[in-house]
Amino acid sequence: MKKTIALVLAAMMLMTLLLSGCGDSTESSKVSTGATTGDTANVDPNNPYANLDTSKEVNLIMYSVADEPLDMAEILKMANERIKTALNATLEMYFIPSAEFNVKYPLVLAGGDQLDLIYTGNYRDYRNYVEKASFMELTPEFLQTNMPQTWATLPESAWEETYVDGKIYMVPRNTAEIFPDRGPFVNMDIAEKYGFTADDIKTYDDFKKLLLAIGDKESGNGMYAYYQSSTSNFQELGWRYRFNLINNQASDYVYYCQLDDPTFEKPFFLYTSEYWKTYIQDMAEFAAAGCWPSDSISNTNSIVTLFENGQSATSRGNYYNGITMIQGYRDKGMNVELFDIFPEGYRPLRDSFLGDGYAIPAFCTQPERAAQVLDYIKCDKETNFLLAGGVEGRHYVYDEATNSVSPGPEAGEYEFDGWAWGIRHVDFPFPSTDDARINAANEHLKNSQIKDEEWPYWGFQFSPTPVSAEWAVISALITEYQPSFDLGMFGDKTMETYDEFVKQLQDAGLEKYMEDRKSTRLNSSHLYISYAVFCLKK
Repeated sequence: MKKTIALVLAAMMLMTLLLSGCGDSTESSKVSTGATTGDTANVDPNNPYANLDTSKEVNLIMYSVADEPLDMAEILKMANERIKTALNATLEMYFIPSAEFNVKYPLVLAGGDQLDLIYTGNYRDYRNYVEKASFMELTPEFLQTNMPQTWATLPESAWEETYVDGKIYMVPRNTAEIFPDRGPFVNMDIAEKYGFTADDIKTYDDFKKLLLAIGDKESGNGMYAYYQSSTSNFQELGWRYRFNLINNQASDYVYYCQLDDPTFEKPFFLYTSEYWKTYIQDMAEFAAAGCWPSDSISNTNSIVTLFENGQSATSRGNYYNGITMIQGYRDKGMNVELFDIFPEGYRPLRDSFLGDGYAIPAFCTQPERAAQVLDYIKCDKETNFLLAGGVEGRHYVYDEATNSVSPGPEAGEYEFDGWAWGIRHVDFPFPSTDDARINAANEHLKNSQIKDEEWPYWGFQFSPTPVSAEWAVISALITEYQPSFDLGMFGDKTMETYDEFVKQLQDAGLEKYMEDRKSTRLNSSHLYISYAVFCLKK
């Protein structure tokens, strides 16, 4: 009887909202446009840019946040030949290493020099830079005109995930099918030196024991157990995947624990949770054991770079392209394994369209041409694969039948998908491998992935405008304290400092902030529809 009532109420709720046009929600009102996204019928496959004026030759400046591939100059020259033919434009690329993001990224966006395209995404403070007016608003009309292939490819829901107060400021990649979950890479020569075999590393606790066993014992050789920095840190392994904490890559610091709350009804503020409290105590323990040097806060190299250079005994990376990274390491003579240390019952959420993309800076003087070139490198498959993976047969081997890639003989010089996350093609190929451990991890993730209808928060974007004063102080406190907590710098005074931190958050208006977010979430028509659809499907 209860189930019947729930179905009737859900159906009534869905019909009411649909008949009323769904209404405008506080966090994101719908973009109104005369065109429909995801409609390929209106795009000329032979020349989607036929109606655009590309008579003037232009050179565009594009910044990515990643390590520059060794063969980038060669590949970019080849790509520019195609871009020049298609759009009478060329692309000049620059790279900001992840560890230098906090310093270099705002400088690049400060203006003064030409800048036409820049990488962005939730993990790169997308919303904060929108609020700083760093990015140009991209209207549906602008996108339909200058990015016809992207507009035809992406569903409306993809744009919704990028909304800030109902407006678009970034162009997401063309697919979000890849799950972003990561695990630890381990230099097995070092692990075995301390008594650990591959069969000994199955859980987070096993990995923790390995790190503590290594500590700083290899520092005489310039190596540490996990040589992190304030930006290339332990967060993903230490709390996100360890406890299966999920949000849809929103930057509001609010999460759900799939293990403890599988229906996602109990949101919590990350920095006052028991999960984060456990995490920072581990960081203090690691720091005391010398798992990274005491001056790591000034480290400007990523954990990936330090692992490759033999300065870190462990690292972390995605499972979906783990074999590409491992092959590069093994080609250099490193004995490396990637491990699945997820807890029992772990379920991944698919990647968000908000996760990776590109924005046009507010001061760009040629935004139309920038958009056109971005559209081309995202949607022209041959150009996209060239930029994403280098030369087929050299850097990667493509299997068209299975739409998969495997490392080529020079994979170490240009890793497939090593930097081009923000321009992924709609037919992005999944890396293939004979590595049993990686295949098992990927199979585990695929089989347990959370279905879209189970996660009601796609498209939900909380706007902190009503609590902007509280938000500003809360964000500033997190920016101030988090790097030191990540690096275990408070030592024996970690919990004492944590209590001070929490009190400051509370004094800043954390309770008001969470109440406002809760009210927005509960009153969101988007969530009503998601829940209604979920109930009806059940």
